[in-house]
Amino acid sequence: MRMRRQAIMRNIREYDCVRVVRLKDRNRPFDGSNAVKRAPQVGDVATVCHEYSPEDPAARRAVEMMTEDGLTVWLADFDRNELELLVD
Repeated sequence: MRMRRQAIMRNIREYDCVRVVRLKDRNRPFDGSNAVKRAPQVGDVATVCHEYSPEDPAARRAVEMMTEDGLTVWLADFDRNELELLVD
């Protein structure tokens, strides 16, 4: 049986899987692997790779989207309210 991802409300932590639900700044700085690099988009699913201030639930987080081959599509900073936590 295939599990369905559901969005829940709790503090987003390192290694959590998230969906981008809004972009406050469409021109935000980002990085990625040259072959696949592109800007973040609403609907992208990615992983939180760093919490700048873990004690502050509203603090920015570094989030990375990768291809199945392990290339970084984008790596960028996001505010909590731009992300939706996903769980299986």
